[in-house]
Amino acid sequence: MSIAPGPELVIAGAARSGTSYLAAQLSTHSAIDPGSLKEPNYFNRNHDRGPDWYDSLFAPRAEGVLRMDASVSYTFPHFPEALDRLAAEGQVRLVVYLVRDPVPRAISHYLYHRYYFKQEDAADFGTALRRNPLYAGASDYGRWITAVQERFGTERMLVVPFQTATGGHVDEQVCSLLGLSPPAPEEHGAEAHRNNVVTFKHEAFRVASRTLRRSRLYPMVRERLGADRLRRVRSLVTRETVLPTTEQALASCTPEQRAELDELGRRARAAASEWLRDQDERLGLSWLPGWETSGQNTRRTGDQAS
Repeated sequence: MSIAPGPELVIAGAARSGTSYLAAQLSTHSAIDPGSLKEPNYFNRNHDRGPDWYDSLFAPRAEGVLRMDASVSYTFPHFPEALDRLAAEGQVRLVVYLVRDPVPRAISHYLYHRYYFKQEDAADFGTALRRNPLYAGASDYGRWITAVQERFGTERMLVVPFQTATGGHVDEQVCSLLGLSPPAPEEHGAEAHRNNVVTFKHEAFRVASRTLRRSRLYPMVRERLGADRLRRVRSLVTRETVLPTTEQALASCTPEQRAELDELGRRARAAASEWLRDQDERLGLSWLPGWETSGQNTRRTGDQAS
């Protein structure tokens, strides 16, 4: 089997938890090559394209420059092979896994697929939960933290709470663990890389965007235009949309589903808390208190579900 050329740094999930924001911060570091695609999805969806295709997404190898892959689908339940492939074929030095309050994360994931990508046919969250194991499954932090640890070990893993990722200095911690110099002050605000749920102004824009993303030309187009310019184009063809609040989304769930979500939230938060407690002690951090405080806002509404 051919060995894939990298990556050394992986942001493996969880989706809708600040991964784009963190990837944007890290991509400005001179010793990190973010590639032409934030989410190449090579170790699952695009594995059949081969290591040469994956290698072509990055600049030619340079001394001391690490490749970053921020494919959150590596911790989706319908891709159980992804982490095994990553461990067997990659050159991973650090896997970053972000966690957000499990139920709002699942709702945000549904809304993103429903309103932006238009890939979700279910008209409400309860129906989506019954049809698709993705939304709850990607919030099962105990499963994914264990899976990453088993394949890469404690020393090559960093769990980051959503609130810390979007308000702290996580990029500094990542660079420290990788033995890189501290990141320079941001020239371009990572704020622009928050993926709020929006809708396309016209169906033709959505179809064109989807076609381009699936095209083999997309990495070249993204590299030529740059991520910032692509986001400006995105802002021109999309608009803010009124989304269901967290409570409205949960109202579509049956009592049985609500009970299952409550249990998922309890179990996932406990798994993340246990890891963060040990990680804080091991690395001299203080990320656990903010994570535990965020749990008090689980049932809030509005933009928290975006």
